[in-house]
Amino acid sequence: MPSKIGNISFDSLSTAFVILGVISFLIILLDIKKHPQKEMPIMNYVWPINGLWGSIFVLWAYFTIGKHRKMDMSGMKMDMDMDMKMDDMGNMKMDKDCHMDMSDMKMEKEMSNEYSAFWQGVIADTLHCGAGCSLADLVGPWIFLAIPFTLFGQLTYGEWVVDFILALVIGATFQYGAISPMLNKKGKDVWLKALKIDFLSLTAWQIGMYGWMGFATFYLFGRFTPFDMEFWFMMQIAMCCGFITSYPMNWILVKLGIKMGM
Repeated sequence: MPSKIGNISFDSLSTAFVILGVISFLIILLDIKKHPQKEMPIMNYVWPINGLWGSIFVLWAYFTIGKHRKMDMSGMKMDMDMDMKMDDMGNMKMDKDCHMDMSDMKMEKEMSNEYSAFWQGVIADTLHCGAGCSLADLVGPWIFLAIPFTLFGQLTYGEWVVDFILALVIGATFQYGAISPMLNKKGKDVWLKALKIDFLSLTAWQIGMYGWMGFATFYLFGRFTPFDMEFWFMMQIAMCCGFITSYPMNWILVKLGIKMGM
């Protein structure tokens, strides 16, 4: 394990990035307290959780495409016919027969609370998926400390199994929180539907995360524990890799109509 990167100690660098993630988490959380997202309440949890690993990137995403969703009125056309007359004082007044012809109102697009571009909605979808994976990888290592086991002779593989199961359970629960209000239904069947919807995107995220953690563990640094600040720094990078591998999957799933776009 390197002790320094340039003139900066690896431990100091790790600590700085972890603190930056915590600060980002707090900034988003405090803003959401003032401006909660009522149309999709689950996003009130998704944004700050992702701030823990994404820091500046997630701050940008939240304040540019997450907090302010564009109200699209570009296709709205209103035709109003009004008869104007002058009164005895020379002032303009509307005739009693003045009317608005609602039949001439044309709506090429519904006035909707949507992201202004498809890619922005997919970012939100991917971060929604990432929140479940992030929580799983936040608590999973501590659970594994209590019940460690090896797989193929490696503790790391055993820990990944715990993390993957947690990611599916927590991620599906986050997806449940998103689709339950849309379907106006609750219960086990809706949760299982959420699991089916999110399985591929959650798996894609975990593949990216495992790819980096495997590289860091087996080729760069060796095995860390949750007590090491370097572990959480590596996990932040792993989450970025998870986002990269999950984004194309979410794009495809939304395009195919398997997932509902945010």
